Amino acid sequence: MMARLEKLKVNKVWGDEIFYASETFENIQVTAPAGVVFTEDSIIIGTATVAVMSCELSEEAGVVTATVEFMVQEELTVQIEDTPGDDDFDLEYAFRFKEEFTFQKLTLPEDVDINNLHCQVFRFEGTVKLENVDLPEGQSEGSFDNTVNTMTKLKVVEEIQTFVSLGTAPYVTTATVTVTPVAP
Repeated sequence: MMARLEKLKVNKVWGDEIFYASETFENIQVTAPAGVVFTEDSIIIGTATVAVMSCELSEEAGVVTATVEFMVQEELTVQIEDTPGDDDFDLEYAFRFKEEFTFQKLTLPEDVDINNLHCQVFRFEGTVKLENVDLPEGQSEGSFDNTVNTMTKLKVVEEIQTFVSLGTAPYVTTATVTVTPVAP
């Protein structure tokens, strides 16, 4: 008996690695609206979202590098007093930055074309921390440092077509059935 074949389109994983990065943007300027000055209780509060925008692969002499573009969206509020008030103001902005990651455990065979491979983000974590916040009392201009930390698990995959024989999984067997007629 001949096994049945199915044609499948699957991602072949050539490699996957976890990369860590930290980028600090120093001396981000904060200017209060006209007539508003910082107090000793002034703080910056809010949220930040970090995302992967793109991932591009390149290869040189068998070494594969991923260029990953990140985007940070921050929705911050400068709170002037120790409780929310009318003088509080928003700081909402976004910025992008790129990091290059070299795969340490992946060397491509010579016959593999990098143009047939894709970069896939498998897992991602990003955090933002505001440091060195300087909102001088009685002033309307201040600054802070913005530190972005990322953990990115990347896969290098190739979409391939292959044939799979059905009924040959480890717990499936194909047996010949013999039918014996019942004697009258």
